[in-house]
Amino acid sequence: MEIDNGNHIILSANQNFLNFCRLINSEQTLNFFEPKFNFFDMHTKNLWSIKLNNGVIPFWIMKKSTRIPGTKLLDYFSLFKLFFCKEKNTVDDLFNKNTKLYNSFWEPITLGILNTQCNEASAKLLLNVLKETFLKGGKFCKIIQPKKNWNETLILPAIKYLKNKKTAIHYNTTLKELIIENNFIRKLVFSKDEIKINKSDRVILSTPLGLIGKFFPEVKSPTENNTILNIHFKIRIKIKKKETPILGIINSLSHWIFIKKDHISVTISAANKLNHYSSEDIARLIWSEVKKSLSIKKEMPDFQVIKEKKATYNQSPSNIKLISNIKILPKNLSIAGDWTQKNLPSTIESAILSGKNSLKNITY
Repeated sequence: MEIDNGNHIILSANQNFLNFCRLINSEQTLNFFEPKFNFFDMHTKNLWSIKLNNGVIPFWIMKKSTRIPGTKLLDYFSLFKLFFCKEKNTVDDLFNKNTKLYNSFWEPITLGILNTQCNEASAKLLLNVLKETFLKGGKFCKIIQPKKNWNETLILPAIKYLKNKKTAIHYNTTLKELIIENNFIRKLVFSKDEIKINKSDRVILSTPLGLIGKFFPEVKSPTENNTILNIHFKIRIKIKKKETPILGIINSLSHWIFIKKDHISVTISAANKLNHYSSEDIARLIWSEVKKSLSIKKEMPDFQVIKEKKATYNQSPSNIKLISNIKILPKNLSIAGDWTQKNLPSTIESAILSGKNSLKNITY
């Protein structure tokens, strides 16, 4: 069976993503769900939801029946601490860990957005995302998922678009070296070819953060990375037609369950502590949580465990400062990639935005 390992939660606030889908003509491959976030508490065995209203005023926190179980209206005023946070503040610097709101909201949302533990995650980065999503209301928090997979939504339509524009794509051709003279790139050395760069040419380098040091040893960049771990189970689960196919899990090892057509996928963010666990041990631990949260009685089905150990850099205040200071680059070079956006976390939205930003200073 075909597995899409990319478990991403896209929101309607992600305009760069939506514009990109329009550009490559893949809007019809998307499903839009209401701004309702479902959670299962592994300790209490309670299933509950956060459903955002469309306006800026969060009416959902006004009633006991619609806010997070065990929280009071006064608890939500802790949000204002974010607006006064400093660049050096982590999420844990601002919020009390021994509260229901921290456990049920601040921690899962930080892990989900920043892929970084709360004691290290940048509070400023989290604020920037909340200002564009939750704080604008449900209209900007509709959940977007692919009807089939992200390959059909993003990759294949993008390749088709490029080919229609007569853009050549060369696979299995590794960039080995950049020849730089007088602070200009003059040649690109690939494993199978060399390309001369003229004065009027512009180079856009889209590379994982870990490779920047290979081409620019003098650039100091983050070396701490965080794992995203996905476990895919071959089992069919039926849900209501309009129900969001995503379930958040708290007080658990699992973080998010994605219910797909012929399998379910479990995502664990900032999963560094599981890097040395065997796939079998991880699957057994996670399946026990899946059974409880989805009320499944079957034994563990076939599974696939995939660890992406360098999914994102550790998005701490000190590492974001390093990203902001990456400026020692050739004049005819732009860098693209999800990690390059110092004011936003490493996401699909940031990746697309970085591509747009890399074109800003190019003249033809």
